[in-house]
Amino acid sequence: MRKHLCMAGFAVCLIGAATPGSGTAEPARLVLQRSLRHNNAVYWAAFSRDGKKLATASLDNTVKLWNVADGSQAATLKGHADGVAFVGFLPDGSIATASLDRTLKVWSADGASATRTFSGHQDYLACAAVSSAGPLLASGGFDKTVRLWDVQAGAALATLSGHTATVQAVAISPSGRIVASGSDDRSIRLWDVETKKLLRSLNGHTLTVQALAFSPRGDVLASGSADGTVRLWNLDGTALATIGDGSVAVKSLAFSPDGQLLATGGSDGAVRLLHVKDRRELSRTAAHKNTVYCVAFNAAGTLLATTGFDSAIHVWEVQGE
Repeated sequence: MRKHLCMAGFAVCLIGAATPGSGTAEPARLVLQRSLRHNNAVYWAAFSRDGKKLATASLDNTVKLWNVADGSQAATLKGHADGVAFVGFLPDGSIATASLDRTLKVWSADGASATRTFSGHQDYLACAAVSSAGPLLASGGFDKTVRLWDVQAGAALATLSGHTATVQAVAISPSGRIVASGSDDRSIRLWDVETKKLLRSLNGHTLTVQALAFSPRGDVLASGSADGTVRLWNLDGTALATIGDGSVAVKSLAFSPDGQLLATGGSDGAVRLLHVKDRRELSRTAAHKNTVYCVAFNAAGTLLATTGFDSAIHVWEVQGE
């Protein structure tokens, strides 16, 4: 895998700024606070619930913990035998990771040791998600399955089958009751966590579904695709909106904590802030040299972390919402 130097300059373009009294969204923009690095592509980032730590997962087989206040490195988590595709904080503060080595691990809050390891995927593990409502992990991979794991019990809960190609994205609703999965087969599937049954399939994307995110209220699902569009869905399967002209593949998505903004990362290295209600692009930031693998807000919605194929992590202040 090639390694790339961090981009030296960053341009921010505001689009369609609202005029006073227009009733439309105010402009929002990203202002760079600091840049951090791994030794290879960075697949994922997550802020701790108190906002004091940032965890990043990389193709260099490690996860790094950073102090948000000053950008200093707090710890390096080593133990996976291949690139780490995901990192997230569980409700008790422990850290969950998922790797191309087909395993998931749970680590102590300080990253000092792995307390559990989960295995079961029969091919590369491509994606994972943590529940904000309890000790639930979901993962998806090249074996076309979605798997559910009980962190507290240290047990596999279910293997959900139905996709006909690699599962590239998973997300867990805020209630912890629904898992969404997106695949190379171009479909999105919604699964009931309690019954382990398929609720419904959402169809409309014409290429791989690469990113999924539930709104903070849990009533809307956003999906991003290699077809260059973001789609918004009601959980009954109703399509609410399609955003994007198809020119740039959408690799990553994240709702702001108040649900008003949707950040997207594209194959062009740009991060876009969309106003959810108006379905309008508020700003576009040239953030990375190439694909933006992850966008992640802190719990306050004041910071956005972005990661990319260029081995860089950027922490931005969100201004003007």
